[in-house]
Order: sequence, then C-alpha cells, then structure tokens
Amino acid sequence: WLHFRSRGSPGALAWAMGKARKETPTEAFENLRQAFDALKSNHVDPWCWHEYLSDEPEGSEDEDDDPEMEQLKPKPRSHMDRLKTHLLTCVTELHRCAQAADTAYFHMCCTPSEMKPCVIILGTAGDVDADMLASGDASPQKIMAMLQQRLDEAHDKITLLEAEIDELKTKLCETMAESEDRWQKWQRTAMLAEDTITKLDSMTRAFNDTTAAKDQLADDYRDLYIRHLRASRMMIHKGRQMLRDQIFKCGRKENLFYSFHGFIQTLQTEKEERIRREHEAERDRVEFALRNEVKFLLAEQWRARSTLTRLVGEANRLKNDRRNFALRIMHKHRRPYEVLEYCLWVWELWQPLRPQLVLEKALEAESSSKNAYIQQLVQTSQQLPPLAERVDQLQEDLLAEKVAHDVSRKELTERSSRMFAIFLEHLRVHRTQEMAVLSRIHEVEIMDKKERIAVLEREIAEDKHIHALKGMVVDLESNLRRALDRRKQRAFVVPNSNPKCPNCARENMFRTWRGVAQDSTAASEADPSSPVSDGAPPLLRASSSLGALNPTGVSPRMLLPRGKLAALPPPVEKRGAFSAVWR
Repeated sequence: WLHFRSRGSPGALAWAMGKARKETPTEAFENLRQAFDALKSNHVDPWCWHEYLSDEPEGSEDEDDDPEMEQLKPKPRSHMDRLKTHLLTCVTELHRCAQAADTAYFHMCCTPSEMKPCVIILGTAGDVDADMLASGDASPQKIMAMLQQRLDEAHDKITLLEAEIDELKTKLCETMAESEDRWQKWQRTAMLAEDTITKLDSMTRAFNDTTAAKDQLADDYRDLYIRHLRASRMMIHKGRQMLRDQIFKCGRKENLFYSFHGFIQTLQTEKEERIRREHEAERDRVEFALRNEVKFLLAEQWRARSTLTRLVGEANRLKNDRRNFALRIMHKHRRPYEVLEYCLWVWELWQPLRPQLVLEKALEAESSSKNAYIQQLVQTSQQLPPLAERVDQLQEDLLAEKVAHDVSRKELTERSSRMFAIFLEHLRVHRTQEMAVLSRIHEVEIMDKKERIAVLEREIAEDKHIHALKGMVVDLESNLRRALDRRKQRAFVVPNSNPKCPNCARENMFRTWRGVAQDSTAASEADPSSPVSDGAPPLLRASSSLGALNPTGVSPRMLLPRGKLAALPPPVEKRGAFSAVWR
C-alpha cells in the first residue's frame, strides 16, 4: 500500500481504502476494442480454423508395457475435442464483447460528452490513427486524402531508400574490390614474411655455423701459437746450450767479435722495423680521421637537405596562413552580419544567467517536493485508524476460514477412510474368489498333463516312434535316389503339357499322394463306448502327431464354463495313433 501511495495513484489509494475504482468511459471503450481485436485475431480470421483440417496425429509405436505408466501418460487430444474447446472459447469471447458493449452503452448514457474520444478509440486502425480522426473532418474523402498523402510520403521515402541502396551497392562493389586488393596484398605480404622468416632462419643457422667455425679457428690458432712459442723457447734454450757447450769453449775473441757485430746488426734491424711500424701507424691514423670526416660530411649533406625541405614547406605554410588570415579579416569587417551570428551573441549573453535560473528552478522543485511529502504524511496519518480496523476484520475472517477448512478436511478424511474400508472389503472378497478359481484351473491343468503323459506312454509302449523313424528312413532314401537321378544328364526333349515323366513316359500325377490318416469317426465306429458316437463334443483330440505335445492343444472338455465351475466328469480311456508328420 505504501508503494502505491508513494506513486500517488488514485486507483491504488482507493484500493487501499477498501473501495472499488470506477471505470472511465475511455477505459470501457478500450476494453471493447481489445475484445474486438481478440475476437478477430483468434476466431474471425479464416486461418484460425485451418488447423482442424489436417490429419489426426498418430499414436507412438513404442508403447510401454507398464499399464500404470500408460495410464498416467497424457493422451493427445483429437481435432474434435480441440474444436469444441475452440467453440466454447469463441462463445466466451462473444459474451465478453457483449458485456463490454453494455458497459460502453452505460457510459455513453451517463457521460455523452465523452462520445468523440471514445468513438475515436473504436475508429483507429493500422493506418488511421487518432490524430487523423481528431482533426475535425472524419469524412471518407478526408481520410483518403490523408492516406494518399502518407502513401506519397512512403513512396518518396522508398525512392530515397532505393537511391541509398544503389549508392550502398556501388560502395559495396568498391569496398569488395578494395578488400580483394587488400587480401591479395596481405597474401603477398604473408608469403614474403614466410619467405623472409625462412631466409632469416637459414642466415641465422649459417651465421651460427660461421661463428662456430671462427671460434674453432681461434682456438686452433691459440693452440698453435702456444705450441710455436713453446717450440721457439725450446729451440732457443737448446741453441744456447749448444753455443755454451760447443762454440764458446774455443775462440773466445772471435766469438766476442762476431757476437758484437751480430748484436749491432740485430739492433739496427729492430730499429728499422720500429720506424716502419711507426710510419704505418701514423698513416693509419690519418686515413681513419679522413674516413670519419668524409662520413660526417655525407651525413651532414643529407641532414642539410632534409632541413632545407622542412624549412621550405614551413615557409610556404606560413605564407598560405597569412594569406587566409588576411582573407578572413577582410570577410569579417567588410560583410553584413548573419542571423546565426546574432544568435551566437545572444547565447554568449545567456550563459552567465543560466546557472542562476537553474538554481531557482531547483529551489522551486525542492519546495514543491517538500510540500508534497508533508501532504502525504498527513494523509497517511489519517488513514492509519481505518487501516487497523480493516486488518482486524481480515484477521477474524482468516480465522473463520481456517476453522471451516479444518472441519471440511476432517469430514473429507472420515468419508475417504469409510470408502477405503469398503474398498478393502470388496478387494478381499474378490481375492478369495480369484484364489478359488486359480486353484480350480491348476487342478484342471494337472489332470490334462496326466492324460497327455498316459497317451505318450501308450505310444512309446506300442513302438509308434520306431515305425515313424522307419518311414523317415525310407523317405530319406527315396529323396537321395531322386537327387542322384537329377544329377544325371537328361535328353534334350520338348516339354509335354501332360503330367508324364520325361524319362519313362509314365504319368506321375498320383506319385506324391500319401495315405489318408485315420479319422476319429472310424475310432468311434469301432468303439461304441466312445463319447464321439453319442454326438457329444470329443473329450480329447484323437491325433497321433507330435502336435499333441503342444501346450495349446487343450481338450474342449477342459475349457472352463462361462458361469460357475462344474464338476469334472470321470476319466475315460483315450485312444490315439502316431503318424510321421514331421515333413
């Protein structure tokens, strides 16, 4: 209630006070229009009835063996049942339309001043809106003119849309060509990237191999250098020992003379070598300085060219900017002002005043909300006493309904227990009768099995199965002989229409005939005491075949009567014959 009251809805307030809300004429006509629309969409349109013309849905083939589950499964409704339900719904909708029309008639009688807006509600359609009907002239010519105007606007819009579609198609073609070009470029770039990656990998592998070879050569050179140094030191040591042991011991003056001149020659050679190395180092330094200076001058040439290009572009831009600025100043001071410029000036003057007006509006809104809250608080305090009385009355009604519900539930429980006791009693009686019938059927089945056992024992004692096996062996020998005869080459003769053998020219019409089995009538004629001779139904089928062993071959005497159970007649002697019917 507080939720509806906070929204300020009069209908919610009336509901909270326990009063029914009154329906306005507009709402009544809206309900009538809704009823007409529902009736048209669900019952008046022809296609609402087409679904009943199709074939009936077929049942599912995989039926469940459980009868309880089959009973609990929902059954599909037929077209007739759904049509009846549809017709009842149609009657309900018609009653609803009639009731809405009566309510609208009542409102027109009470408030005839609301006729025009109410009729406009009923007269609106998809293309005819309320504004068109409320314009004053609702004649068909006026409505047709408005519809024609809307149709022209729709045609114009369609024309613009078609032009836009053509333009979009053109752009689409261009975009597709551009995308195809980009796709081709992307493919080429991807292929180039793959090729570049492959080449980079091969170059990396080659570089790694070269680096490894260089490292190996450096290691070998270092090893050779160490070996050379060791060998030279060993040679010098050995030469010194040889000079000391062999040469310096004899001719010391000559040795000293030659040693001095050799030392002088060695010093001169080393001095010349040192001077040559100093000249080469000076030449290398001068060459290195000159090469660096040439590189710097070449780079400076490119920097000077790029700087010159940028300065020329900047000078041209400044000239164009000064020319455009001069043109704007001349256009500003030597032309009449436009309306938009005056509007701009007014907007600039309005900007300082706008925050103050916003604050005034906010203050007014806050004061209005405060007054509304105070009024709501007063009305809420006035509604508390009647609301408390209403709550007490509802609590008393709830307790009365609970008591009535408990009483009715006890009565239903008592009635259901009484019915369940009666049902149990009937079920017990039915179970007793069923047990009696089942015991009787069991006794009858036992007697039938005993009779069949006696017949089989008699046939085994008379060696009927041996005779049947003999006949079986004879038939197999004849079939074998016939099969061997068919394998022989036959003469090429014209087939005859007469049933004669193509080899011996004898008729073979009656070759496949067999002797007729002995009928039960012959046995009855031979035995006057048989019940068949009296014209009564036979007690047991007089068949000597293996079909007597089939559990479905029950004597008619063993069938239970439809009424109450009768006493079994005394057993009589049965006779049977056995014949080979296995073919």
